[in-house]
Amino acid sequence: MDDPLGRRFVGLQVALFVVVGFAPWLPLAADPAAPPQARWVGQALMLAGVLLALVAGLRLGRNLTPFPRPRPGGELVTAGVYAFARHPIYGGALLLAIGWSVAQSSVATLAATALLWLLFEAKSRYEERALADTYPAYPAYAAATRRFVPFVY
Repeated sequence: MDDPLGRRFVGLQVALFVVVGFAPWLPLAADPAAPPQARWVGQALMLAGVLLALVAGLRLGRNLTPFPRPRPGGELVTAGVYAFARHPIYGGALLLAIGWSVAQSSVATLAATALLWLLFEAKSRYEERALADTYPAYPAYAAATRRFVPFVY
């Protein structure tokens, strides 16, 4: 199935991951006077993000795709971490990026992370329209489940 908008979302997502990763070396980047606790908090958020995304990806199994349209012949996954968040991989990526921003004490990284969050908001809304078209149970599931991070948002 051809989905030019879906491909654009993925391309922008990859570009923003690169910007988030390298932002601490941009002007207005890391704060050398940041408290050492920032690094610990950031690393804890990064670990939580990696674990959330990894568990979610494993739960999706063969349904996993970077594109916002469900795989043909796939199934709606609502168990495991998906019982608590509709897009936990995006949530994990955001926790990772927020943690990186905190660990680096970088305004530039935090700004890039905010753009990544906005992109995930738009991509998830687009994806949810496709999920609702494909799976009749999706709207009820979405109404009862957080968007990105279990118990948070």
